[in-house]
Amino acid sequence: MRIRPSVALFVALAAALIVLIIWFGRKRTETPLASPEPTNAVAAAEHTTTQPRQPSQPRQPISRPVQASVPPRDVPVGTNASSVFPDSQAEQMLNILSNYNDEPIVFYGKLEDQFHTPVAGATVCFDVRVHNGYESTVNRGQVSTDANGLFTLSGYKGESLSLVPKKAGYAMASTNRFANYSRLFPDEERAHPDPSNPAVIKMWKLQGAEPLTGISKQYKLHYTDAPVYFDLLAGQIVPGGGDLKITVSRAPGIMSGRNPLDWSLRIEAVDGGLMDSSGRELVTYEAPETGYQPSEIFTFSTNAPNKWFEGFDQGFFVMSRSRQVFTKLGFSFTINYDPEDYMYLSFRGLASTNGSRNWEGDPNTLKPR
Repeated sequence: MRIRPSVALFVALAAALIVLIIWFGRKRTETPLASPEPTNAVAAAEHTTTQPRQPSQPRQPISRPVQASVPPRDVPVGTNASSVFPDSQAEQMLNILSNYNDEPIVFYGKLEDQFHTPVAGATVCFDVRVHNGYESTVNRGQVSTDANGLFTLSGYKGESLSLVPKKAGYAMASTNRFANYSRLFPDEERAHPDPSNPAVIKMWKLQGAEPLTGISKQYKLHYTDAPVYFDLLAGQIVPGGGDLKITVSRAPGIMSGRNPLDWSLRIEAVDGGLMDSSGRELVTYEAPETGYQPSEIFTFSTNAPNKWFEGFDQGFFVMSRSRQVFTKLGFSFTINYDPEDYMYLSFRGLASTNGSRNWEGDPNTLKPR
């Protein structure tokens, strides 16, 4: 689940070292590489319908006790620290970045398809991100997999690595395409290359596309504690049936980050089930056969073990209408601070509507709603 705390929490959790790292342009997500050209309709459709909203929870401070001064604002990324800081501060930051953020980049990988078959002859494009205090850049290159799907990257130095494997007839099916080498982060968050245990990256061997329906809808809802039914295919609230039933409960009164009243939300699949997609919406091309639950409840409270947030983003795999509709769905919700204000809800995703679990898609038959 990707939570969205109030603005006050962002300010309270800001840390000087995080500002330093951000100022030098570090990026720990998988975005340094440009997205490859979609190899199938699913890739093209998902770029516009199922892109999950990025979590807005602030990054936690690093555990390593490094002393650093906060840089001035509005300094361009890549600017040499010595040009904007007094000598002592610049020297301190250069030492930190050069000693902790400029590591040898070595990566041992293996490409496999959904049948655990090695993907030979694939091209693996990569970005090595460099932020060492003296330069801020990205070094790009590519290698190929051998007959066993194996590949090795070495001979670079930097802070992190991003990968995008490509081969005709395959689509990306893994989220583990990023490796962090910076010693500014805890050991468990850094890559530990092992030639005897290569990182397995999954690709999906395309089996044949089927018609899909795109889903993209936003709602403003007045608060009610009665169930609300949603037809995902029609993009409408309906009296009953449909695909999802949502029930909201909140304490009376006006809530805020300073007055965090309890609230909860229950999501139920109509004549089916749902499961947490764990952020794999974009790289899943077939709906799971089993593992669905009838419903899921999200509770937000200051009482342990719960935590309070004003909203959240969540991905689901949804089976509805007696196994006739399979949907991979991004779900966003924000509670209303004032009981008279609106609650905000949005859906985005792709649905197979003919009983098939195939989510590969076809650009000629995709039916955007």
